[in-house]
Amino acid sequence: MQNFFVGASDTFKPFFLSFQNPFTALLKGQVGDKSAKQQRLATIASLQRMARDVEYSQPNLAAELRYFASRS
Repeated sequence: MQNFFVGASDTFKPFFLSFQNPFTALLKGQVGDKSAKQQRLATIASLQRMARDVEYSQPNLAAELRYFASRS
């Protein structure tokens, strides 16, 4: 039972902290957007790299990987 309350308190901690300092919550959101964009670009680059690796052996797979990269 104690583990439940420890887990629950960890879950609600960020929620309560955002009320204490709303500016910090806003800044965290902007930093998250920036890292999400970087992650998206890294994913696109990875898909394109995989497409180049399999281009000659599996051209259909390469085309699908390029399609996924264009949709990201």
